[in-house]
Amino acid sequence: MMRDSRQRTDADLRKHREELVLRHTAAVMSSAGRGPGGVCRVVPFDEQPLVGDDAVRRHFEGMLAAFPDLEHEVLAIHHTADVVILESRINGTQAADWQDIPNRGKRMELPVAVLSQFDGEFLVDGTLYYDRVVAARQLV
Repeated sequence: MMRDSRQRTDADLRKHREELVLRHTAAVMSSAGRGPGGVCRVVPFDEQPLVGDDAVRRHFEGMLAAFPDLEHEVLAIHHTADVVILESRINGTQAADWQDIPNRGKRMELPVAVLSQFDGEFLVDGTLYYDRVVAARQLV
């Protein structure tokens, strides 16, 4: 039987949130959809934010088509009272043109940050940030 968030210990709540953030991030990046609960946004710093399931799905479908070996590597997880911050890196080798960057078969290691807002145990909002210019510099 699942205890509600008022009955969870801090350690239990942190563990639950981490697991949810990791599942949600994997679901979004695999273009399988939004994942369990919450809003999803992608903010490539030199472009307009991508908001909503369809825009985010299209973004990652394009990324996965261009980088079929795309991997998401978690570097660190940080907690505040209501936010989980995931420091990570997206790694992959370009196999097709991507966002007006011609394919040259180069490898990309792109730092990303994922901020996930919680209300108790419930994920209510998530935003992935990365700098597209950093990716472009590695691929040209």
